Amino acid sequence: MSNAFDYLRFWFKATNQHGIHSPFIYRFVTKGLYSKHKYSRSNSLNTFFKCIDYFKPNSLGFEKGNELIRCKVKEQFPSLSFEGPFDMKYYGGLETESQISAMEDYAEQHPEGIIFIDNVRKKSDSKEIWNKLILADFVIVSVDLYFGGLLFFHKTQAKEHFKIRI
Repeated sequence: MSNAFDYLRFWFKATNQHGIHSPFIYRFVTKGLYSKHKYSRSNSLNTFFKCIDYFKPNSLGFEKGNELIRCKVKEQFPSLSFEGPFDMKYYGGLETESQISAMEDYAEQHPEGIIFIDNVRKKSDSKEIWNKLILADFVIVSVDLYFGGLLFFHKTQAKEHFKIRI
């Protein structure tokens, strides 16, 4: 029951495209996240695929232990490379704070890169790590989608955090 309550609380605090004042995020939400194409019944996987389709990375990296997701991505996007350097990285969840330093290293090496994190609310530790990430100096734009999140490192943007209903 607490998950339903958490989701309702998120839903009322989150916004849709009408509350977004960043052109970059507005385009992403309206043309990417809100596209009619349905890839999967899983909200998280569907959102991840929409991110891949919208941002069109040339290469995608995965944290260890996400082989099933990697195989599903390969089925949907057969021309996508899984060799570094990576334009986008996928994390299956937030397990330890050591992931923060790995993400910071990635951000330094790939300032135009994107990180998609699945299950940002899987455990109470995950929520704490997510909150530390969105406040971290290397994260410029963060997008909370309730079940997943996105991190961007574009130094040309103002630091912002978005909670978006999808």
